Amino acid sequence: MDDVLRHEVRLLTTRLGAIAQEQCGEKVFAAIESLRKLSKQLRQNPSPELLKLNAREVNRLTLGEAADVAHAFSLFFHLVNLCEERQRVRRLAEYGSQEPGAPMSLRHTFNELRRRRVPPSEIERLLNSMRIEPVLTAHPTEAKRRSVINHILRIGKTLEMLEGQDATSAARALDAWIEALWLTDEVRERAVAPQTEIESTLVFLERTVFDLAADFWEKFRDELARFAPNLDAPPFLRLGSWVGTDRDGNPNVTPEVSFQAAEQFRRSILSYYLQSCRRMLGLISFPCRRAALAKTLRHDLEEDMRRFPATHEFQDIDQPHEFYRRKLRVIIWRLERTEQRTEGGYESAEEFVRDVEMLERLLQEDSSSRVASAGPGRLRVAAQVFGFHGASLDFRQHSNLTKAAADELLRAGGLATAPAAERIGSVQRVLSNCSLRLEEPPSIRRTLDEFRALKEIQTRYSQAASHRYVLSMTSSCADIWDVLLLGRQAGLVECDGDGIVSHFDVVPLFETYDDLRHCSAIMDELLSDSLYRRLLKSRGNFQEVMLGYSDSVKDSGYVAANFALFRAQKHLGQVAERHGVDLGLFHGVGGTIDRGGGQSYRSVRAQPYAAPGGRLRITEQGEVISLKYSNPVIARRNIEQLATSVLDAHLLRSKSVKAEKVAEWEEYAEDLAESSRAFYRQFVYETPDFSQYFYQATPIDLIERLRLGSRPSRRFRSDDLRDLRAIPWVFAWTQSRHFLPSWYGLGYALEKFVNDHPTRGPKEPGGLELLREMYQGWPFFAVLIDNAEVSLAKTDLYIAGQYAALVQPPRLGQSIFRRIEEEYRRSRQRVLEICERANLLARQPVLAESIRLRNPYVDPLNFLQIRFLKRWRKDRQVAPELLHLLQITVAGVAFGMKSTG
Repeated sequence: MDDVLRHEVRLLTTRLGAIAQEQCGEKVFAAIESLRKLSKQLRQNPSPELLKLNAREVNRLTLGEAADVAHAFSLFFHLVNLCEERQRVRRLAEYGSQEPGAPMSLRHTFNELRRRRVPPSEIERLLNSMRIEPVLTAHPTEAKRRSVINHILRIGKTLEMLEGQDATSAARALDAWIEALWLTDEVRERAVAPQTEIESTLVFLERTVFDLAADFWEKFRDELARFAPNLDAPPFLRLGSWVGTDRDGNPNVTPEVSFQAAEQFRRSILSYYLQSCRRMLGLISFPCRRAALAKTLRHDLEEDMRRFPATHEFQDIDQPHEFYRRKLRVIIWRLERTEQRTEGGYESAEEFVRDVEMLERLLQEDSSSRVASAGPGRLRVAAQVFGFHGASLDFRQHSNLTKAAADELLRAGGLATAPAAERIGSVQRVLSNCSLRLEEPPSIRRTLDEFRALKEIQTRYSQAASHRYVLSMTSSCADIWDVLLLGRQAGLVECDGDGIVSHFDVVPLFETYDDLRHCSAIMDELLSDSLYRRLLKSRGNFQEVMLGYSDSVKDSGYVAANFALFRAQKHLGQVAERHGVDLGLFHGVGGTIDRGGGQSYRSVRAQPYAAPGGRLRITEQGEVISLKYSNPVIARRNIEQLATSVLDAHLLRSKSVKAEKVAEWEEYAEDLAESSRAFYRQFVYETPDFSQYFYQATPIDLIERLRLGSRPSRRFRSDDLRDLRAIPWVFAWTQSRHFLPSWYGLGYALEKFVNDHPTRGPKEPGGLELLREMYQGWPFFAVLIDNAEVSLAKTDLYIAGQYAALVQPPRLGQSIFRRIEEEYRRSRQRVLEICERANLLARQPVLAESIRLRNPYVDPLNFLQIRFLKRWRKDRQVAPELLHLLQITVAGVAFGMKSTG
């Protein structure tokens, strides 16, 4: 461990221990220390005697004492995670001073482009279509309360101020904030409402994201200028959000909530612009020196006074020739009226950009290039990225609901609803007949109100504020036509002089394995339709498609889902190219590897079809948002990695591997996917007692009671495992340390492949040699194996076995757990053979050490959870203090594993 990191961890955890001892007394503090030491000993020697001693220590705690112990271990991880984040920031600063640049950095990418002599024209062509857009979702995986996040941030700021001070001064400064953190409830007493999610998202926007656009773009333009001084491009960064508009299975998201989200985002970004302009008044404190520039500014200010007489008053505030300041005052005046929606405000963000751009240009011509860049230059970039809406809001709904509403609407008009071809014909007749209006059954008003809310947001805030309708579980062309029919009823599709026009984009979301297999055929059929192409023409001949990582893994397992996603991206790109359509892919990834998480840079590089034309949208969910966007340095690094992944994937592709070899590897991957999927589904969906094991050997029943978000854990009210959302599914396996979704089926598929491909001579290598060749030569397969290796390293059968012991009858738990153990060992063995390593994470010693050091502190939380889960399950009517304790253990394990769902 780095010396500075070790010092900060020791400082904070020592102060936490002192405050815990002071607040809870010697008995609780002794229990904390005893459990910590026992956990370390058990890791070295899990003997029956030590297990009994550990169980005795856990069992003798009262409910209140157990809650304090769990609280202490949970806060330990808060503080350690903060120290690790600070270490990462220091490491990034060191990298920044090195000329080759950090891996996955803009400096490194442009140096490599120069080394390979990539023509500037290629970069220019890519930049003209490039678009990077993180999309902040409200998925309920953020376990930390906002108050806790704020305390941790203050502790971090205090550490910055304390650098170089003596230990006594440091302790005195830190203790107040650590004490406040101890006294703050970690868990929520009230259910989270969508409005709370909106407010929480604004915290990150206002703290880091709004500044991030200019911070990143300054760095990008600097590196671009070093590479090609005459090359320039508009900012390609954008921001999306589902907060307040994702209504898929969430009855709490109403049109009113969506309006609130749009309005609060608008107010927030306008407030940011106003603050920036007011600060700029102190920067641009000098007169306009050049006569020609002064004449241009005077003319512009005269035009402002003609249009807005109230701006005459600004003539007498500053020095007579301080025209820059005076123009800035006009901009502020107009922004204030934009905010208040009164006369004189800007009609559009584009008009605001023009004013700021003019100020920037004139300052540059007036030999004030640094001021131009630091002032109006930064503001212009922010305005180009965020407009007056802040974030573009995606509406999302499940195809079952839109289908049901379209059914009723068509029936009310006496039109056919089945079979699919006739249903599509019915929708097309309605869309093509501009004078036809269908009567709306009252039963579908709620669904139609969603579409009208989208339309109203466009009217109030501009089309940029909301123009996507993401359709979950799309499985046919008819599903997409249903959305267009409902959009037409709400005025989002209409006729004009040139024909039919759509004012929104229907984004099909393909999530299951079968839907991912068929998505290219569905889009081919859709793009072959002349009416759809007319609609698409009105949207710039651009089609966005979303790919769901979470549900595909839950549906078919890790290997099959990942290959299905790879294949879907490739085939969708081919379909779009054949039809002459610009394609955008929207990747619905979660924070964990089994939900598509992991290293974004490597994932995009490994999938060459992931960002067609340089366009990449990607979800940022739950705890990932705070991990990536709490600190401005890490936030910029995150965007830099996304941008370089796209640049490198398009401009620095390796050409060493022949296409026919990749085609052969894809066939092998198809075999692995099919055998893995069959094995996974047989276990998860066809083993009669599997769901009983899942519901008893994980805390899923507890997780479904937690107040992590406004969205229910199930789309529909059903006990069927298929209806459980992917997030609680993954969260439950993470808590019990099984991590099953991120590797189960891999070992079986690899072993079967090896057995099916015996060595037949030097010209016909065996299965293991083929797999090693794929690992060495094919980035997709390398990332698949490496990510599985991380998940296998985090899996802890020692702890998972303790959860398996909760299952009744015991022989059921033992039987299922034996199968899990067998597949884990098979997966571990085959991964190590392919990687030719003796131990998991041998090439990632820092991560391996982090897991090793964290385990003794996570284990006590698991043991407390197991003990009190038994009690809670026996009597659900017990004291609320018991549920409170269990919630602390869930949060603590999540912080310790740095993972929820």
